[in-house]
Amino acid sequence: MNQMQDFQTNGFHLEKQAFQASAVDSIRDELLKVGNVLGAAGEFQDLDALWNFHRESDRSRASALYNGFKYLASIQRLASSEAMHRYLDTVCGIQFPALVDVNCRIDSSGEEKYLFGWHQDYWFSICSPCAVVVWVPIMPLTPDLGGLQVISNAHTGGRLFKTKTSGNYHSYADAVVLDEKIPAVPVVDVNEMNPGDMLFFAFNVLHKSVPVQSTRRSRFTVQLRFADFMDPGFISEKFRPGTINSTTIDYVKRGMP
Repeated sequence: MNQMQDFQTNGFHLEKQAFQASAVDSIRDELLKVGNVLGAAGEFQDLDALWNFHRESDRSRASALYNGFKYLASIQRLASSEAMHRYLDTVCGIQFPALVDVNCRIDSSGEEKYLFGWHQDYWFSICSPCAVVVWVPIMPLTPDLGGLQVISNAHTGGRLFKTKTSGNYHSYADAVVLDEKIPAVPVVDVNEMNPGDMLFFAFNVLHKSVPVQSTRRSRFTVQLRFADFMDPGFISEKFRPGTINSTTIDYVKRGMP
């Protein structure tokens, strides 16, 4: 089974060594530079040590670092690279990529309330069920750092699952939640990746975040969301991603399943 067949069958594909590690190391290095600018005591060379310093000494600085993560120029370079667009074509069948969202996460032990339970990204970004997430760890991902659990579209048919509002908005993660049972089918654990590895998955793939077990290491990831300007679903949305905040949830407004 080739890359595209794997993606079309399962709705996701893990591509090992998709990029040279240096392409992702530059993201780590820029994030380190930003963190050291934020009043770090000395020049930290280790991202976990830097994050733990800010998280334990001044949560407002940690929040600033978290917020700044998504604006790194190195992320834009990766997203707009010829190699990325080639993978979007050969793996996902995206002919004319539209970068509709850049999201970055730093997940740590003890902060499970911010994790996403079982969900489909379509609920949050809308665009099209055929849009794609490229999930990029910028540090080595090991089982103690959690990762993702994914259910293949081969078991679900890629259908959109029934949802409901949580009724108590704390963060983006609990704006819309699953309102039916998870199918009794195999779950794939994605918890071992190296910088340069990429996980591609469609907006209609059911997946969830797994809590971090390590007390001193965190999970640093970039999520690049791409739609296809040639996709009738994205065209019908007038090329507009959905909005979610404490007052507006577009998926709910339009009458979710």
